[in-house]
Amino acid sequence: MDSFSAEYFEEQGIQFIQFQFTTISGELKEVEFPAKNWEMMKNGTGVDGSSLGFLSTEQSDMRAVPDLNTFSILPWDPHVGRFICNLHDNDNNPYPTDPRSFLIRVLKKGEELGYYFKVRPELEWYFIDDDLQPADSGSYMCTVPEDDLHLIRREIARDMLSLFSHGSPHTIHHEVGPGQQEVELSKEYALYQADNVQTSKIIAKNVAQNHNLNCTFMPKPFPEEAGSGLHIHIYMEDKKGNNLFAKENGISDELRYFIGGIIYHADALSAILNSSTNSYKRLVPNHEAPVYKSWGVGNRTALIRVPGYENKAHLEYRAGDASMNIYLGMAVLFSAGLDGIKNKIQPNEPTSLNVDHMDIGERNKLKITRLPNDLEHAVDAFKKSPFMKDLLGEFLNQILLENYKNILDAHRVAVRNGYEHEWELDQYLEC
Repeated sequence: MDSFSAEYFEEQGIQFIQFQFTTISGELKEVEFPAKNWEMMKNGTGVDGSSLGFLSTEQSDMRAVPDLNTFSILPWDPHVGRFICNLHDNDNNPYPTDPRSFLIRVLKKGEELGYYFKVRPELEWYFIDDDLQPADSGSYMCTVPEDDLHLIRREIARDMLSLFSHGSPHTIHHEVGPGQQEVELSKEYALYQADNVQTSKIIAKNVAQNHNLNCTFMPKPFPEEAGSGLHIHIYMEDKKGNNLFAKENGISDELRYFIGGIIYHADALSAILNSSTNSYKRLVPNHEAPVYKSWGVGNRTALIRVPGYENKAHLEYRAGDASMNIYLGMAVLFSAGLDGIKNKIQPNEPTSLNVDHMDIGERNKLKITRLPNDLEHAVDAFKKSPFMKDLLGEFLNQILLENYKNILDAHRVAVRNGYEHEWELDQYLEC
């Protein structure tokens, strides 16, 4: 809709407008103003980029510019309308360190080649109590009375239906761990699904708080329980919506090369897709999270799962978690896949076997190697990757490396002094 006005907002009973945007670390931020000031604010409002980690103090001016396609009304406060924003410089150019603008650039590059991306994310989290323990004793897809928080989960889904400007929740259910939940979102254009992931996290936290609970998307809050992932199903279509990952009797060369590109760049990608030290507590063998750079049809132990053939063919990247910046995460996944198509990168051989149960000889035969086993190794691969340097650009690459250094330095101190778990809880429980 492009006909917003102060009069329109007044008719809708909207008193305040909220501009939302995402930092490089993946945190959703907001600034509000009275709806009657729309005319002076509709082209954006100033943001101190240095205070939010986007750029240096002497170059701190940015503008949050609303994407008018993202308007919706907050279900918990119908007097407030929100827009999701891109960040621009003073000349109204997208800022190179703005994650959402970066994803838009990657999507446009793909579309120039005839590739249009849709995704279907699966987002997992834990409800926890004030003692930081799981808020129920439920199990995978359980029902009442074991699933005694199902009404809260349903309330979250209702708010998603109300607040998403595009797309909707597809399924909701209790996950494996006690207190653990999952929402699978519908297939939708990648940019708006990235918006929906950010929105989903805020909805879940808000609803949980209203029920005197806490909500965490931390990858591995409980050492003995299942970790929480953010699986991303990727669909690549042409302009008419035809599936480019499918051919009549199986999967297309484009899908195979796309997988090849992701596996080839997987170590460097891990720094973005598993961006916390806690991420690697989840990526361990025999815990339903991928450990090895492998792929296969219907194989849930593989890094990349191909769920179907023919017109349903797509891929599911299974290693990611919600500590990632979802805009950067989607952008680097698509870019790695497109690099695979461009350079016809063949992946290793697919497997239908449990990769965790293979011995070294079996994995070597299939050219299956391990993902980085901690953030330090992932960052080292990231530093050495010409692909990532070229893709992200100088400014964004530099800020990410500075952020990684600060995290790793603080983590080493915590490990050395014996309070690693407490430090990770402090760092990541609210992610």
